[in-house]
Amino acid sequence: MTDKPAAAPASPNDPATSNTSVAKPTAQAPSNRGRFASALKDPGLRRFTVGTLAWGTAHQMITASQGFVLLELTDDRIWLAWLGAAVGIPNIIAAVIGGVLSDRLQRRTLLILGSSIVALPMLAIAILYATDSLEPWHILLAGSAQGVSLALDWVSRLSLLPSVVSRRILVSALSIDQAAFNAARVFGPLIAAAILATAGTSSSYVVITGLFGLAILIYLTFKRQPENPNNEHREKIGFGSALHEIKEAASTLRTDSVLSLNVLFTAMNAMMLGGFVFMIAAFVKEEFDSGEFGLGLIFATTGTGAFIGALVVAYRGGTSSAGKGLLVSNLLFAGAAGLFAIAGNTAIAAFLAFLLGLFNAYHIALGIATIQTNVPDHVRGRVTGAYELAWASFPLGGLIVGSLAEVVGLRAAIAIAAGAVATLTVTVFSWSSRMRNLNLNPREGE
Repeated sequence: MTDKPAAAPASPNDPATSNTSVAKPTAQAPSNRGRFASALKDPGLRRFTVGTLAWGTAHQMITASQGFVLLELTDDRIWLAWLGAAVGIPNIIAAVIGGVLSDRLQRRTLLILGSSIVALPMLAIAILYATDSLEPWHILLAGSAQGVSLALDWVSRLSLLPSVVSRRILVSALSIDQAAFNAARVFGPLIAAAILATAGTSSSYVVITGLFGLAILIYLTFKRQPENPNNEHREKIGFGSALHEIKEAASTLRTDSVLSLNVLFTAMNAMMLGGFVFMIAAFVKEEFDSGEFGLGLIFATTGTGAFIGALVVAYRGGTSSAGKGLLVSNLLFAGAAGLFAIAGNTAIAAFLAFLLGLFNAYHIALGIATIQTNVPDHVRGRVTGAYELAWASFPLGGLIVGSLAEVVGLRAAIAIAAGAVATLTVTVFSWSSRMRNLNLNPREGE
């Protein structure tokens, strides 16, 4: 592995990359506040983030509802581990395929397909529960559809956004979109918990289906790309040469340590976060005895912290100390998770969940910005597919941590996962000077 820097992407809307506009060497780069304000005013980004909010709220409602309903049906937390596998394994497969498709097809089309794939099984669960026909395996099957949907959506979403906004505001735009998703992590669990406690399970899944329908309507307002970003590449190697395309993306990652290490970090952090999220229902039921209220509170405080963490990165719009930020935020994330493992009641657990979400979202937003600002557009979908492949560790974290909890106990399993994250973080930053000195500030003229 070498430290060869990857080329920065050129957005079609970016005047800095236009043949008719040459940046002056003496131009002063816009301030953080200026980039943040410009991003907030961008009409394409505003529509993009509304779609993210609707889609994200639906997925967060699924995450909060599925585990709760499984425990209601089985009263056995091993089913939570199997749910993690049911979501994670299809997610891995779809991430690879979705990365290739994202460089070949209209990314808007993939967004619509992703929401459609998950909406129909959720509607089926609502009907099955209402008719007293729901079985645990139905939840697992719907989880598999969610895994496919997540992969297709994240790959196409992250690949599309750099074509919607200019390079100058890209870091802020990516982080604002992450903030919208993290706001959904607040609204989704609260809505799910309230509906589960009052109107019942079927109503929760009907609302989930409606939110996916709203997201699809928003996606239909997106303009079609004037041409596939990889047309020239496709003509040269042929549409069917998927293996060649995957190798090209792997080469891009292999020759840039910052990209590959960010993918590695994402895999480990997703495993930790997934183990935490999938076990929240078990903590609420077995350790805190706080029912739907505790479920909604811990999910919502995690999301609130994540929303704030992403907004901080959005406001900064780039940072000369991104490497140190990645290091410190990840260590604090692991520390908060470790303390959550020994929390004595719901109130303390909720505060620690807030900190966990805050530090994790800050780290993730910096990591996404690092990847998206260093990936050439013709391989953007496939490299983002590798990033989403790393995120497959999120549902697999439910399987890993849930299985470990059966052996060593729930609290010990979370503590062990937190220790693994901290160990990896210290090891990587001790070894890689490029990660320690990472700078995301836009260059002059951008």
